[in-house]
Amino acid sequence: MKLSDIITTGTYPQILGVGYGFTEGPAADAAGNVYFSDGQNDTIHFYEVGRPVVPFVTDSTDAVGMIMSPGGELYVCEGAAGRVVAFDVTTREKRILCDGIDGTRFNEPNDLAVDLAGGFYFSDPNYAHRGQPTVMKEDSYYCTADGKVTRVSTICNKPNGVVLSADGQTLYIADARGDCVYRYDVLGPGKLAGERKWVQGLGGNPDGMTLDEHDNLYVCMNKKGVAVFDRTGEKIGHLDVTASNVCFAGPEFDTLHFTAADEFVAIKTTVTGVKPRCM
Repeated sequence: MKLSDIITTGTYPQILGVGYGFTEGPAADAAGNVYFSDGQNDTIHFYEVGRPVVPFVTDSTDAVGMIMSPGGELYVCEGAAGRVVAFDVTTREKRILCDGIDGTRFNEPNDLAVDLAGGFYFSDPNYAHRGQPTVMKEDSYYCTADGKVTRVSTICNKPNGVVLSADGQTLYIADARGDCVYRYDVLGPGKLAGERKWVQGLGGNPDGMTLDEHDNLYVCMNKKGVAVFDRTGEKIGHLDVTASNVCFAGPEFDTLHFTAADEFVAIKTTVTGVKPRCM
C-alpha cells in the first residue's frame, strides 16, 4: 500500500476551525464527532460533523491528549495540573482519575490510550507549559479502572504520543526526544513485553499518533508533517501538513482530523481508522 492509495490525488485538507492558542488531543466519539483541546486557553472544543466548532468546557487546565472511554466519558490529560481526569460529556462534571504515583505528582501527562478493561496507558513528559519543574523521570504509566497506577515504560527520553491497536494487543509510544517510536506486546491490562524500537529516523519530534484498519501507523511531527508506516514498520509516505495529533472520525471514521497549531483540520481518506472503544 502507498500513501496515494489512502489519500487520493486532488484530495486536500479542509480547515474546520481556526484562531486557537495551540490545538491538541483530537478524540472521536461513537458518532464520529470530535473533541479537541486548546491547552494554552484551558479549553476543550467540540466539533459535530457538519456544524461549527463550539466550546465544550473552559476550565480544563492545560488540556492536552484526550480519548473516549468504553463508558463514554472523555478522558483528558491535564498536563500542567499533573493529572488525568474524566468528563461526563452530558453534565460536563469532572472527576480525577489519577494525579501521582508513590506520593509524587506527575510531571505533565500528555497523551493516553484506553483499553477495553477501562484502564489506560499514558505518557508523562514535562514541557513545563506553566513553568512547573520536572519532579521525576519522564516515563509512561498504566492506570486501572479503579485508579491503581503502575510504571510500564522507562526507555523514552521524553514519551509523548500513545496509541493502542484495535485488538488491544499492541501499544506504541513515541519518544519526542529520541526520534523514534517504540512498540510493545500487550499481555494483559498494564502488562507489556517485547519492547523494541519500531520506527526511527523520523526527521522530527514524534507527537500524537493513530492507526487505520490496515495497521498503518500515522506519526505527527508538528511542522515536520505526518509520517505514515505500514504494519511492518516500513515508511509508505509523508503528509506535508502541520499536525500535533490526529484521529480518525466522521460518520464512517474515514476522515483524518488533525490538530494543527492554531487550526483544526480534516482530510478525507479511502480507509477507516481505529474507532473509539465507547462504540
